[in-house]
Amino acid sequence: MSIRARGRSRRRMLLISAALGGLSVLLGACSSGNAASTSSGPASASINLAPFEKALQADYKGHFTAPPTTAPPHKKGVNLWIISCGQASEGCSQPVANAKEAAGALGWKATVFDGNFGIGDAYNNGIRQAIADHAQAIITIGVNCNQAKSGYQAAKAAGIVVVGADSYDCSDPAVHDGANVMSATVKFTPAFPSAADTSRERGIAKADWIIVHTKGHAQVINTDFAGLTGGVYENQGFVSELAKCKTCKIVKTITFSPADTSDGTLKQEWASALAQFPNANAGVIISDGIVIQDGMAQAIQSAGRTKTFSLVSGEGYAPNVAMIRAQNGEDAVTPFDSNWLAWGAVDTVIRLLDHQPAVYEGMGVQVVDRTHNLPAAGQQYNSPVNYQALYKKAWGVS
Repeated sequence: MSIRARGRSRRRMLLISAALGGLSVLLGACSSGNAASTSSGPASASINLAPFEKALQADYKGHFTAPPTTAPPHKKGVNLWIISCGQASEGCSQPVANAKEAAGALGWKATVFDGNFGIGDAYNNGIRQAIADHAQAIITIGVNCNQAKSGYQAAKAAGIVVVGADSYDCSDPAVHDGANVMSATVKFTPAFPSAADTSRERGIAKADWIIVHTKGHAQVINTDFAGLTGGVYENQGFVSELAKCKTCKIVKTITFSPADTSDGTLKQEWASALAQFPNANAGVIISDGIVIQDGMAQAIQSAGRTKTFSLVSGEGYAPNVAMIRAQNGEDAVTPFDSNWLAWGAVDTVIRLLDHQPAVYEGMGVQVVDRTHNLPAAGQQYNSPVNYQALYKKAWGVS
């Protein structure tokens, strides 16, 4: 059954995709349709789980390092603009608020522009307004090169420092739109330096969790958010890691675009897959917002499979954490702390304004489930590192 991607308005598509994707609102080339994919191997064969168990223990510990302990002296009175992927999305507004807080700690003026998911050329307009305001630096939260290329080029021509936070530059293979236009993108860790590497690692961690928790006999309903740059990389990581388990199998892959989350199409495809594959015991999705908005958890509940089917998702928002705790339709997430990313973006600006290179900021992926790293009731996931205090100390403002 093909996923229909026609007849949706551009406004509705962008609003829904950004609201669900959170910080990962990085729209690449959209595609739609279904494809079944399998990782072959006899179900009765045995597999050595030790490598996956070892990997999962590292995932539980977290793939992050400490923030930098020193920084060059920061310039005074910097005029900073922060371009948000869309303030209606928590995944955009939270890191924006943190970037503004970090700038405030330095005594900088920080202006927030709501990119409103790119509707009406908003991303380009925001960058142009920053240029007109004589901004010395711009941070873009979740705005790809190809979503605001003319604005990025204008800022570069004006000599403005532009830092992308989870924003993919033009030379990224999944964007493939010419030479870079950003001054830098925020670096994560030495092991997973880029947003692409980190997204790929999120997919790998999901596979590790599923392989171990199904004892090497995973029957997976996979979802591939092919309309999202981060989704492309996450799916690559998941598929490649699961393929190492020769007794595991992807029984169905649902490929969807942002538009397919807006009208119940994805919800219908998911429910149909659950019915079509009653022996499927695991599934993956990129975003916690989609789990709730598109009724994925509800479908698992309605099918009476909350104890036999494990769903692994994304950010660790409070409602999703509650479901993980109750084992009621979602079982694990593989987040990275996007608020830490925002502080790292400000740290990167400090360095570039001093003509120093970007450094590794330290944020990375960590697995959360019922018995590991679960936040307190009513709370969302935050990394265990007190990065705000560490940054302030490095900046000399603590």
